[in-house]
Amino acid sequence: MKGLFVDGAAGLLLREEREPAPQPGQLRIRATCSLVSGGTELHYIKQWTTANQRSVIGYCSSGVVDAVGEGVREFAVGDRVIAMGWGYARHAEVICVPYRYCVKIPDSLPFERAVFANLAATSLHAVHRALMDERDRVLVIGAGLVGQLVAQIARSRLESVLVADTDPRRCSAAESAGCIGVPLADATGLYDAVREAADGKGVSKIFLCMVGKASETVSDALRLVNAFHDPLVRPALVAAGRFDASLAFSVDMGNSDIRYAARCGTGYRDDDYAHGRAERTPPPGEGRVDDNLRECVAMITDGRIRPELIHDLQLPFSQSADAYGPFESKSAPLGVTFSYPGGASL
Repeated sequence: MKGLFVDGAAGLLLREEREPAPQPGQLRIRATCSLVSGGTELHYIKQWTTANQRSVIGYCSSGVVDAVGEGVREFAVGDRVIAMGWGYARHAEVICVPYRYCVKIPDSLPFERAVFANLAATSLHAVHRALMDERDRVLVIGAGLVGQLVAQIARSRLESVLVADTDPRRCSAAESAGCIGVPLADATGLYDAVREAADGKGVSKIFLCMVGKASETVSDALRLVNAFHDPLVRPALVAAGRFDASLAFSVDMGNSDIRYAARCGTGYRDDDYAHGRAERTPPPGEGRVDDNLRECVAMITDGRIRPELIHDLQLPFSQSADAYGPFESKSAPLGVTFSYPGGASL
């Protein structure tokens, strides 16, 4: 079998390796499709090549179970599944993944659509962290893959969801999902552009899904939630990106909540939970990783999440080592997947 690796300063390469055996609490899966999480993966590729470190890469896959580890009862050989997990659901032809990072998918759902449920679970967790209700008006800043999925999930619950980005193509993709696109000439025009798109009003919940330097953007986001002026709604910023920002705290911020949404739910990056050795209870309003994965599969199946609007490119796995360059361009793709030789039919 072949797997994709960061080979230190040499960069990405495909390498032959021995097929893994499932450990207790794990499934072995023959991959059909894997999803590139461009921002996160590119961040670590740069970090590891600079430091001359070696690592596997990727964390979102789908395929068919071909072996079941000791202690796993919910799955059987032949099950169609999605699989998530850094270091587990990697870009490779055969993977071993803790069973609580896996969810069965219906026969009617193609693997190439189902695999988006993995990143959708991260977006769903961010939506849970926002504690939204029907009075909210939402803005998503940064319409990359996670931002698009946050917007689609929020739109399935609310009438008014705005999506702001400097790439008009990404705003158009959000509009196709029923959102209001707010194309920006640059980040400095955020406040005025959103106020105009929101009929002169502010927004109550803002998801920060951007990267890079963002002090001015965060400051404008606070101004926007304070302009909403509904005493029954608690304004909040929920960060789901990787960015740097400085913020001067003062009473002018009002009673605004600032939250960070990391990963995809309770139990993620927790090997005892993932392998079924322990139970975990999520905070009120949130879900466990497998609950979130299962809900996102359901939303893709019934059309509330529409991966086809953000699936730009599918490449054969043999080309995976050369697939990351476009993510550094201004017109970076959204959804990029790899297809695997010998995988089940999509």
